[in-house]
Amino acid sequence: LKPGAWPTFRHQFFLSSGGLWVAVCSAIVAWQTTSRAASAFERMHFELVRVFAYGLLTCVTTGLGAVPFLVVKPGPLGIGLAVANAVAAGMMLAASFSMVFEAHEHSGPYDWQLLVGLVAGALFIRASEWLHGADEEEEEGIAALHDALLERKHWRKAMLIFTVMFCHSAAEGIAVGVAFSRQLNHEFGIYISLLLAVHNVPEGLAVALVLVPRGVSATLTAFIAILTSVPQPVLALAAFLFVEVFQGLLPIGLAFSAGAMVYVCLHELLIESMEQLGVTKAVLASSLSFLTMSACICLLQSLTGV
Repeated sequence: LKPGAWPTFRHQFFLSSGGLWVAVCSAIVAWQTTSRAASAFERMHFELVRVFAYGLLTCVTTGLGAVPFLVVKPGPLGIGLAVANAVAAGMMLAASFSMVFEAHEHSGPYDWQLLVGLVAGALFIRASEWLHGADEEEEEGIAALHDALLERKHWRKAMLIFTVMFCHSAAEGIAVGVAFSRQLNHEFGIYISLLLAVHNVPEGLAVALVLVPRGVSATLTAFIAILTSVPQPVLALAAFLFVEVFQGLLPIGLAFSAGAMVYVCLHELLIESMEQLGVTKAVLASSLSFLTMSACICLLQSLTGV
């Protein structure tokens, strides 16, 4: 060996070995980071698909309200709609109370987020009612939506009605999205979605009672009823992403949905059912529905550990 060859070789050997070690370690770290990021993305992707799917379920079940008109005429269904509204009110109250309890668990001192959310939700629905107008205007709006789809007229009025319906169904879509927050037990979102899905059937029935007597087919009526709830899966997805980013607003989101749904129950569904059934029968039907669904929720909580 030439003088100085060994020190030079040793230096290059250690330098190359060190560089190789750094490269291998960097590759391992990069691979682990990429794998974890991909796994997190896959989990988030699964959650997004699941939230959208349950929001879509609540939307599609609105069309089931038109199914009875495949076999019967709309006349005899007045009492049936009143009973359905009373039962739906009890189910929505059960879902609302569950969301209030969850909001209380995540609220700060004096439950200020809970109170703010309840008031904001009720005011939101009240504002949408102010835009909507009276019941007669609601029936005219649904008819205008039908005319816009088939006869391509009354587009401006139809868009206004659709905007109002967007606001009206926003609370239910937000409720689905917020209920699936990863800060809560994952079963909570499932039974909130199922409760709201069943509640949407009477809403579809109300749409059908406007359109079927005008000669609209039950199939087209079901499509228009579903169209009135189209915002729900979109808003469910938006609400889920929002509370994932701004986790501190979860109790406000829960209380907002609860306040909006309680307002709808007490100010719309119960009042409409009382007009047909009377106060005693309507309150009895709602109470039985509320107690039944509350028992189901408690059973599910005991089984899943929510």
